Parts: sequence; structure tokens; C-alpha cells
Amino acid sequence: MTARLIGIPKSITYRNKKIRESARDEECLVRLPGACLHRPDATIWSHYRGSAGGKAGALKADDLCGAFACTACDAVYDGQRPPPEGMTYSDVVVAWHEGHIRSIVRLHEKGVI
Repeated sequence: MTARLIGIPKSITYRNKKIRESARDEECLVRLPGACLHRPDATIWSHYRGSAGGKAGALKADDLCGAFACTACDAVYDGQRPPPEGMTYSDVVVAWHEGHIRSIVRLHEKGVI
């Protein structure tokens, strides 16, 4: 049940257009073997799927809670595609979190945060 349905107010979602746009022409930092496109033109800002990042119902997580991911890696993380052969969904989540850390470091290097 979402926080809004049970009367718990959700904090305002943090949005930062600079973060989202910074994904343009970046390499995928999630790097799922067997899924990754390895194409900077396919990289997007992939939002975290958990409530700890501000996700609630149909609302995406805060923009700070994301990773540079190609559309294929993002689709696996979002559950739209199955994990690559030999990987569990837990492996995918670990790879996404490692990509998140690499992405935060990259955002800092770029002066975005």
C-alpha cells in the first residue's frame, strides 16, 4: 500500500534536469554481461526501484537515486526483460547499485553534483 493511501505524506520528490540530461552520450555504468549494449547513444538515467529512494506507486525515485544505464540494462533492472543467462535478479540489483555508485562519482567529476 502506498504512503498516500494510508495517509502518510510523501516528501517532495527531488528532480534535477541536469542529472537526467547528463546521461546523454555517457557509457553504461551498470554493465550487465550479456545484456549491455555498450553504446553511449543508448544511455539513460535509470531510476532506483525501491521506496528508500522516494519511489511510491507510479512515482519514480528521486533523481539523485539513479545510474547511467543503457536501455537494455535498464529494462532488465525494471523487470521488462529477464536477467542474462547465469544471473539472478539479485545479481542484477547488485550490478545496478555498483553502477549507481560509479554514476555518482561520474556526476561529481562532471560538476553536476
